[in-house]
Amino acid sequence: MKNDTKARRILIRLAAFLVAVIAVVAIVNLVKPEAQVQDKGAQLAANGAKSAAKEPAGHAEAEAGHAHAEEEGEEHADEGLKIAPEAMKEAGIVVTPLQPQLVANTVRAPGEVVPNRYRSGVVTPRIPGIVAERLAAAGERVRKGQPLAVMFSVEMAEAQGQFQIAEQEWRRVRQLGKEIVSDKRFNETDVQRKQAMAKLLSFGMSPREIESLADRGVPTNAGHFSLLAPQDGVIYSDEFMVGELVEPGKILFTIADSNTVWIDARVSPADAKKIQKGMRGVAHVAEGSREAVVAMINPTTDEATRTVSVRLEADNSDSRLRPGMFVDVELPAGEAEKALAVPVDSVLRGPDGDWVVYAANGEGSLKAIEVKVVRNIAGVAVIEGVAPGTPVVTAGAFFVQSEAAKGAFDVHNH
Repeated sequence: MKNDTKARRILIRLAAFLVAVIAVVAIVNLVKPEAQVQDKGAQLAANGAKSAAKEPAGHAEAEAGHAHAEEEGEEHADEGLKIAPEAMKEAGIVVTPLQPQLVANTVRAPGEVVPNRYRSGVVTPRIPGIVAERLAAAGERVRKGQPLAVMFSVEMAEAQGQFQIAEQEWRRVRQLGKEIVSDKRFNETDVQRKQAMAKLLSFGMSPREIESLADRGVPTNAGHFSLLAPQDGVIYSDEFMVGELVEPGKILFTIADSNTVWIDARVSPADAKKIQKGMRGVAHVAEGSREAVVAMINPTTDEATRTVSVRLEADNSDSRLRPGMFVDVELPAGEAEKALAVPVDSVLRGPDGDWVVYAANGEGSLKAIEVKVVRNIAGVAVIEGVAPGTPVVTAGAFFVQSEAAKGAFDVHNH
């Protein structure tokens, strides 16, 4: 009994010891990760401090490099574009001191080519009818009296029959003579024949067609008649179809003499006061330029555009001016005046959209200078914003601008 009690005490002590050991091990495991985390945090903090110490120096170097590049770019822009004299000669670049020169005062205005209406005509039926046949088309050159189309009309058929009766009666009375036929009957027959003929003429038959009708009688195609060209010229329009029923007044053909054309120019009321009838101007088109004479100045102002129509007449014997073409009209407007002017090609649009010319400084560099274009006259541009005597590029400006644009992408001009 005594031995059992002793063994139980030993077991209890061993169990207590084991519990104590396990507790100590658990405590050690809990404390060790916290220490590692603290060590790692300290290490990261140290590394961050080192990076922070290095970063200002690198950033300062980058800023310094960027500032240096900007300074070099600004310095290069201030210096302008340098082109060797040999390269300028090869590229056709010409630099000329800017001096005042006599520039004509002119009025420039947009215009449109239109047919000469004083030498134009239309073809239209005088009675209702059906288009039976087309004999000409738009774009063809025709002669006066040339048949353009054939029409059929019931009214024409009736008029042709009436004329044939009157013609036969007139021939019978005339053959009998005044010895047999009374003067009254003779005169009535003559008047009836002339009235029937006048009716055919008013309907559109030609004298030749009427003469043929009188000699041959009513043809099998009664009621048919031709529409004839009223003048020499070119057919500009033919708005109809064969078989179409047309009424009097409908324009089937428009014919115009193409040897001369009108140019309808639009100018401001103030410029219209400077223009006089008979004044000679120049009409500029893509194919070149030609002289035009002012034929009319409209006394009224267009309510929609607030412009005045100026009509010019130009020679068109070569048929290069076609109705509907847009032209640039130039008219003199007073005596010539001195002004600073350069060729139009010497004035270019800069990167910001302003007009610029390229001027040369004493060091042989070319630099863009903003100018104001007052007006363009006969291939020259009157400018403001640059002093007289300044050497400017008067030929090859586009090449200079192209070279300057290349340098703008590389501040070191590599």
